[in-house]
Amino acid sequence: MSSRTSPVKFLIPAALAVAALALTGCSSDGKTKAEPEEGPLSKYMSALWSDGEMTQEQLDKDNLKIEELVAECMTQEGFEYKPNTSNGGVVYAAGDDENAGPDWGTEEFAKEYGYGIIDSPGMSAMDSAPEEEYVDPNQDYINSLSESEQTAFYEVLYGPGPSEEEMAAMEEGDGSFTSDWTTQGCYGKAQHEIQKDTPGGMAPYEDPEFTELFDSMNEVWNAAYDEENPSPEIAQLNRDWADCMAEAGFPDLTSPTAAQSALADEYYGSMSGGETEEYTEPSKKEQDAFQKREIDMAVADWKCRDGLQYDEKQHDVSVIAEQKFVDENKAALDALIAKHGTKQKD
Repeated sequence: MSSRTSPVKFLIPAALAVAALALTGCSSDGKTKAEPEEGPLSKYMSALWSDGEMTQEQLDKDNLKIEELVAECMTQEGFEYKPNTSNGGVVYAAGDDENAGPDWGTEEFAKEYGYGIIDSPGMSAMDSAPEEEYVDPNQDYINSLSESEQTAFYEVLYGPGPSEEEMAAMEEGDGSFTSDWTTQGCYGKAQHEIQKDTPGGMAPYEDPEFTELFDSMNEVWNAAYDEENPSPEIAQLNRDWADCMAEAGFPDLTSPTAAQSALADEYYGSMSGGETEEYTEPSKKEQDAFQKREIDMAVADWKCRDGLQYDEKQHDVSVIAEQKFVDENKAALDALIAKHGTKQKD
């Protein structure tokens, strides 16, 4: 029997996701610095977001509303469906874990956890926590369907799924793939209905009046964060960082992001059997050897970035690109905020 996981409840446009990935700045004593000043474009975009924090109670209420709408939709399409309240998310707030450990991005974190690939604060607690058995109230009904009926059931529920071209665009991660709720079955329809008028929801990004604005916005942060075509300033910064890492015993690296990604891919790919073989948990000896190398590289990475002021310079490049975009698109941005803003920008 085929199985499908429930779709993501909240989507973030590609451009904004990039902006949210700013690296944490750290001082020479390993402590976290004050967060860098918000860029001019980020200030505009923050007016689209709600100030209120999502609570578990609100998330559960939204999930119930979505499930009830899904049940109505599925019934209209000729299938039985019971609202599934067990598939909602969990809200984690900063400070929930009393034993959270050192802050991500600090030298202290690097010395203890490396990049957090094998272990990170709270991971041990999560691994040891008893798992609650997931029960889908629709499973008996699904099991009663023939294979072709099950296929039809899931297609109505989630949509036909992305095409090969869309899958390729998602894997590229270049912003060319845009999620479309109208192709995501009853779940897409229900989520859109609940979230369309929610402060900080998807309405601005689905408004055809601003499609071109958001499309062009995907290019704004490329100057600072594009790995394949970095700006001259970031390209030089990456070369200086690579020289520093080579002196520390880690040659042939191109950038902090690429180095960390390659290390994670190695662990979850080659060390665990690869894509074509059955997953095999690495032995304790393999994990220990990998984590030592991970920590050594992460500490060297932190020291090189700190010495070069890498994160600060990368942020400066991003701010310049943001200001240029704001200057060139101020009228459109003002119109966007006037129509969809949840708060007044500074």
